[in-house]
Amino acid sequence: MAKSGGQPGNKNTFKGNEWSKSLKRAMARLAAADGEDRVSWRRGLDKAADKVVAAACEGQKDAWQEIANRIEGKPRQGVDLDANVDVNARIEKIVNEIVD
Repeated sequence: MAKSGGQPGNKNTFKGNEWSKSLKRAMARLAAADGEDRVSWRRGLDKAADKVVAAACEGQKDAWQEIANRIEGKPRQGVDLDANVDVNARIEKIVNEIVD
């Protein structure tokens, strides 16, 4: 049975977790700075969300776009594709190669 996870010594997961941990500590400090009795990173996250909502209400485009993207999901990005292919010329080339 195979072991789960990456190769021994692989520290890639650790790198990603450090940024998340730092953000959580910063959000906990935000809650603590406002004199919250129960300090947690979730309280700080709530305070940050309150600021985003307030900024959106003031008309800041980045703030209301962030809210819309989180609630509705980001809009799909359009891709222009020019798929004009001369099929007849390709078929003629293949036929000529087979016949010759």
